[in-house]
Formats: sequence, structure tokens, C-alpha cells
Amino acid sequence: MALIAKVRTKRSNSMKIRSIFLLIYLLVFTQLFFSCTKQHSGTCRPENNGIHSKIDNSYFRHRWWNYYKRGIFYAEKELYEKATSNFNTAISKRSRDNRMSRTYGMHFLDYFPHRELGIVLYQTGKYETAKQQLELSIKQYPNAKARYYLDLVRKAIIEKSPIIIPYPTLGLDFKKNEIWTQKDPVILSGIAEDDTYIASITINGSPVFMEGAQKQVLFEKQLDLAQGTHAFIVKAKNLAGKTSKKHILIHIDRQGPLVVLNKLDLNRIRAGECVTISGSVYDEAGISELIINGHQVPINKGTEVLFSYNLPIGSSGIDLITRDSLGNQTSNKIPLSSDTICNKPVFIACADSAYDKNCFSGLFGSKKILPPVIKLKGWTDSQTVFLDKIYLEGQVYGKDKIQRILINQNPISPYAGHVIFFSCFVELFKGENIIRIETYDESGNMACKKISVIRKIPKAVQIEERLSLTVLPFEKKALISNASLAFQDNLINAFFSLNRFRIVERGLLDVILTEQKLSKAKLIDDRTAIKLGKLVAAQSIITGSIIETRKGIEVVSRMIDTETSRVLSVQDVYNEAKDLLSMRTLAEGLANKYHMDFPLVNGLVIQKKGKILTTDLGKDKTKLHRKLIIYKTETVKHPVTGKFLGEDTRILGQLRVTQTQTNISKGKILDGDIRNISKLDKVITK
Repeated sequence: MALIAKVRTKRSNSMKIRSIFLLIYLLVFTQLFFSCTKQHSGTCRPENNGIHSKIDNSYFRHRWWNYYKRGIFYAEKELYEKATSNFNTAISKRSRDNRMSRTYGMHFLDYFPHRELGIVLYQTGKYETAKQQLELSIKQYPNAKARYYLDLVRKAIIEKSPIIIPYPTLGLDFKKNEIWTQKDPVILSGIAEDDTYIASITINGSPVFMEGAQKQVLFEKQLDLAQGTHAFIVKAKNLAGKTSKKHILIHIDRQGPLVVLNKLDLNRIRAGECVTISGSVYDEAGISELIINGHQVPINKGTEVLFSYNLPIGSSGIDLITRDSLGNQTSNKIPLSSDTICNKPVFIACADSAYDKNCFSGLFGSKKILPPVIKLKGWTDSQTVFLDKIYLEGQVYGKDKIQRILINQNPISPYAGHVIFFSCFVELFKGENIIRIETYDESGNMACKKISVIRKIPKAVQIEERLSLTVLPFEKKALISNASLAFQDNLINAFFSLNRFRIVERGLLDVILTEQKLSKAKLIDDRTAIKLGKLVAAQSIITGSIIETRKGIEVVSRMIDTETSRVLSVQDVYNEAKDLLSMRTLAEGLANKYHMDFPLVNGLVIQKKGKILTTDLGKDKTKLHRKLIIYKTETVKHPVTGKFLGEDTRILGQLRVTQTQTNISKGKILDGDIRNISKLDKVITK
């Protein structure tokens, strides 16, 4: 029995030892498993591009991504021969440059072997082969870093060339170097050409956005110009550093001509005699036409035109219309009362005006003495408009000659007279605008009138209706300089300045991070980032990576729809400089790329079938999975004067684009009552 007990004890100890070994094995396996899982966690997350302090050959499996990442390591260490060998091997196994290339499972890698090989060849002075590799990279997948180094390669080739490099050819679409226009806005456009590539174009020092140097650049810039004269200098510079420039003077004139009637004797009219009226018409843009009582008056065209006209017997008034060379019009109907005599000049500078005859009885010689008076046509003390500018027209008259008229401290009348009819545009800010009209006569008397104009933004174009986004912290790859740490704030500021998207405040983002106990490191995971975007009520998020190497900084970003988790846009920028100013420039460039990829354009519903709408926005104006706002316009008029005050909008719903073609797009209605939506309703990109 003792022997049996002894055997049982040995068996029990043996089992305990095996259990302990098994437990240790399981613990070790579990630790290794979760360590590996933690190392490669994340949904569709791009891997690090392989810039490490050392190479771990134990994980080298001779796959294309192994050779690519090892090539990057050697390039960073300036071991260019080894880097070239690894990039060539990677290309032999997978030849196409691409973002988010799948390595294994749900792991992705930004894979640009042609680009990185081209950079190595540039560093070693092999410019022609470097050029081929960089051009191939851009052809396969356009990217900022390849464009940057391609420009450096082209410049190096030009500098080695013995050929004398000419200056760029620069032409503007304006036929003259000095133009007059009434357009709003004004489009300044042209073309720059150079076989050695146009490197930059600036308008008054402000750069025109370009994606790398090009042999031919068609450019245009929208200019919002106020009344007056504006000077511009357009410059085009090639890669050799030679610059061509053009000067242009743009005169903005949106006001009608000034009309002066010298003398009108109504006693002769009462006596049944023929009366000749004479005067002058003035406009800096040049007078093109004068019509009195429906008759074309012969004039010599110019900036100041003298005229005379025989007023028919029995005329009850003067109906005068004059236009300048730009089409701006001044018109007025002057009633001729039986008890008025004109022996004083009449000044008219009002477009499409019609005033009561009480003014003109004083104007044409009434004995009644009038103090300076200001009258406005169609405007009351307070009104609400849906316009960005208003056309203000009115009259000023008094006992003595009116010497000056100022609107918000800006003089508008170049001549003095007993009666002046004026008109001008006044720019409006959002909210209440106080417009102050002042006048001074030759005796020093002053009159003042103030009106309140409240500007409202139509709902469909309010910033609150635009696509909302939040900028999340970018993943930092490799060693990051202090300047790079400020990139997120710079990008947010750049988006704010563009006024294209509705930006979720940084403070709200920090509050949600604290409430959800989320570290910024966790936001690198797309699922966590999308979740946070929904919590801050953002329809999209901007996330990405900052990859800093010894040579420069590459920022790769993507906009993700928080509702569908689709990537709506991918944009990148690159620069070798790493200072604070350069990082701000990179952030502004990145924001500008998103702005260009999401243009704010209007269109029409041209067909409706169930919940599917067809619009006239083609694939050059909208893209798949983007949203459009559907709305109707409603004309707003002054309740008392009937004056047109703009158009308000009523939002009917939204649609998501499901198909794009050259001139049309189709989409499915997401919300709103489909019964209220019909053909010819308007749409605008969200």
C-alpha cells in the first residue's frame, strides 16, 4: 500500500509539473500574440514607411514591402547604392506606385518605389534616369513629393545645359494694358509658356496655385474689385529663375454718367415757342449714347460731351436717358410745371430715377428757399436685404450750391450744383450696416442722413450649411521637429481663412477627448477617429501622417465621411524646409487643395424619377459620394417701396451623388419631402 501511495504521489507531482510548464507556455504564447497584435492594430491603417534606427532582419520575408522599407532606411542613411538595389528589387516584385497598397491582412503601406528611386538617383547626380523615375511615379499616382523633386531634377538639367535660356512667354486675355469694366467679379486670366517649365505665377505677389512646374500654364483669378482704379502686376518665372511680367490697370465703373443741364426757360414754353436745352454729359469710361424724349441726340463720343436739343412745343417733361461705353445708364424724367423757370444748372447722376416735381419747382427757379435736403429712392430708415452690395440712388438740393456729397466718408460727386442726383454701389457686411450720407453746401451748411441695412445670408449658402469637418492630430512618423508639432493648428487656421467648410472648434474636440478618456495617440486608428468625429457632430474628419526625414517633410492627409466611413479625398504636400513659416505654407497649401477639390458650385435639377434626381453638375464640378443641397429661391421686395432686396432660399433636402458623367450627375435624395422637389429647383455643393 505504501508503494502504491508513493507511485501515486510521483504521478501527481509529474502532472503538476506538466501543468506548470503548459501554463508557462500559454502565457508566453499569449504575450507574444498580443504584442504582435498591438504592434499591427488598426483598421486600414497605413504602416510606417520603414524609417527606423536599425533594420530587424528577423522579420525580413523577401516581400516587395520588405525591400521597399529597407531601401528607405538605406536612403535615409545616404547608402545610395544599397538603397538603389532594394528599390529595384521592390519594383521587380511590384511595379506600381500607389497609396494604401495592401501588404497583408488589413495592413496598408504608402508604396512609392519609383519616386524614392528617382530621389536617390537625383542625389547621386543621375538626372536623366531620375527624371524618368519621377515622371513615372507621377503618372502612376500623382503626389507632391515626386513633383517637388522632379522640379529639382529639371532645374539641375537646365543648369548643366549650354543653351541660353530665354524668358517665359506671358500673355493676358485682356486685349489692352488698361481696361474699363463694370463686371463683378473681374476675371484676370492668361497663359504662361516656357519649354524650360513655368515654376511660378504671381498676381501682385500672391502665388497662383500650381501642382509642380509645367511647360504651359492656363491661369485665372477672380477679383472682387470696388469702384475705382486698380493696378496689377502679373509675373511668370521659369525653373532657370528668369521672370517675365505684365502690368495692367483695371478701372471699375458701375455708375451711370453725370448729366448737367445748363439752362431751360419755361416762359418760352408757355408762350408756345421752341426751346433749346443744352448741357453736358460726363463719364470717365466715355459717353456712348444720349436719348431725349425718345429721340437719339447726335453726340461726339468722349469722356465729356456737349449737347443741345430743341424741345418740341407742348412738351410736358424731359425724359432723358444716357449710357456710357460700359452700358451703365443714367435716366430721369423731369416734369415741367407751369410756374417754374430754370436759370440754374441741373446735375443728374442717377440710374433709372424718377422724382416728384416738387423738387424741380425749387430747381427751376422757385422763390421758395430750401435748406440742404437729402432724399433716397426706394430706401427707408431700416430694411433687411439678401445682397452683398446695394445700389444707392438719391438727390441732394438746397438754397446754395452743393459742394460735396459723401457716403460713408467717400466722396461721390466731382461737381457742384444746386441739385445733384447721385448713384453708387455700397458694399455690405453680414449683419447691420449703417450708411451715412453727408452733404455740404458752399456756405458751410451740412445735412446728414443715416439708414440701416441689415444683410442676411441666404440659408442655402450660409457657412452653417456647408460640409462640416474637424482636423484630428496627425500621426507623427520618425523624429518630428518642433515646427511640425504646430501643423494641426496651422491647418485649422488655413481652413478658417478659406471660409469654405464649417470647422468644428478645436476646444470642443479637446473637451470630447477628455470626456471619452481618449488619448491623441488613439486617434490614429480610423475607427476611433470616425467615432470622435460623430461625437463632435462633424460630417467629415481630416486625418493623416507627418513623415519627416533628413531631407524634408511630407504631409499625407485624407478626408473621411463619418457617416459612410468612405475616404472622400486624399491630398498631400511636401517641402524640404522645416521652419515654422514653411509649415504654415504647407498647411495653407493642403487646405487650398481641399478647397479646389470641393468647389462651391450651383446647378439645377433637370430630371426627377422617384428618389433619383439628375442635375446639370458634371464630373468636373462634383464627384461620387459628395452631397448636394436642394433648394428653392424666393424673391424678397421692400414691403413699402417694392424695391428688390435680393433672394432668400428655402432648403428642400439633400442628395448624395451616385453617378457622374461629362455634363450631368445623378444622386439619391437623403432627406426632405420628395413631393416638394421638382424640376428646375436649384442645387449647390455641400
